[in-house]
Amino acid sequence: MILSRLGWPRAILPPLLLLACDKTPTPTEVTAHSGQQEVSQLEASAAGEPFEVAQAFFELNTTFNDMGFQVFLDHTGWRHVSLTDPNGNTVFGLHAETGLSQIGLTELHFESEEPRPSQLKPKFPPGRYTFRGQTVEGTTLMSQVQVNQQMPSAPSFSPKNGQLVDKSNVVVRWNAPGADMVEVIIEQDDLEHSLDVLVSGSTTSLSVPPQFLRRGREYKIEVQSVAENKNRTIAESTFRTRS
Repeated sequence: MILSRLGWPRAILPPLLLLACDKTPTPTEVTAHSGQQEVSQLEASAAGEPFEVAQAFFELNTTFNDMGFQVFLDHTGWRHVSLTDPNGNTVFGLHAETGLSQIGLTELHFESEEPRPSQLKPKFPPGRYTFRGQTVEGTTLMSQVQVNQQMPSAPSFSPKNGQLVDKSNVVVRWNAPGADMVEVIIEQDDLEHSLDVLVSGSTTSLSVPPQFLRRGREYKIEVQSVAENKNRTIAESTFRTRS
């Protein structure tokens, strides 16, 4: 997957204090909440200025039957942020210390581990999630978003299943019912090449630039259906170029 992950060992990040717990933290801890939709100005509470971007959503991989929970937020110069679920439980908290607390952070994007959907869903109940934070200047930040577990249908596409193709004429075609957006990712691990294209849900095909492909190589292809609520359903396969 192309999305960023928050997977660094704590030992190499001394300026950051990362909290993850299942109860409301003390005032010195940070609470962060997850929601599936990008937060609008109308969703922001009078308790604080809204984040510029606040999203929380699920990603289901139908090829491997695994599911992850993802968060993306953005705002200028914040020193701490937290997320709570509809029951008031802390999902995670992040607190900047030393130099980072003086200059602030901006983007945050991470994904959980990916167990079976039946294992993940009970840990993230549907409902209203709340992001809270504070900027370096002391401004309180707050955004609320609705999270639900309704996933878009899995996309069908070609080429797949190791199909042999001519590198000069590769067209990816798909059917993604109900998708608001469709993301197509093509990767070649040995060459470390990656093509990532996001298009509208009404688009149904993509011509792959011949310059991207090499002869006699196997490529991984991933098509993602992105729903209006930001939830994503993925299908993966491979194709191979002729020598």
